[in-house]
Amino acid sequence: MKTLVPVLLAFLLFNCENNTADYQHIYGEWVCSSWIIESTGSDRCNDNVYFKFNADKTYSSKIDNHEDSGVYKLANGLLYSTPKGKLKIGVEIKTLNADTLQFIMSRSGEKEVLTLAKME
Repeated sequence: MKTLVPVLLAFLLFNCENNTADYQHIYGEWVCSSWIIESTGSDRCNDNVYFKFNADKTYSSKIDNHEDSGVYKLANGLLYSTPKGKLKIGVEIKTLNADTLQFIMSRSGEKEVLTLAKME
């Protein structure tokens, strides 16, 4: 039991550091660079996707003509967003670094890969 406690503490600290780094990378404004539907290879981007993630864990987004805002959380490789008055949505984060944010999504059973570039 005595050896288990330090291992658990190290695990928790490691996970907190990664999570903090992820939050540091996601803050800012993001625009679509590609939105590929895997089964057809078509790109739905058309410069119609925008996200802004704030340090207070609120966000705003615009996809086509639909605007949303709410709160978000990063956990276990997923981005959870909860738009005001709606249910929580989770998407898999494939890539998150200083200039690229990539989601793996599924709408109607079709795999889609949305790649966002950070605005400067």
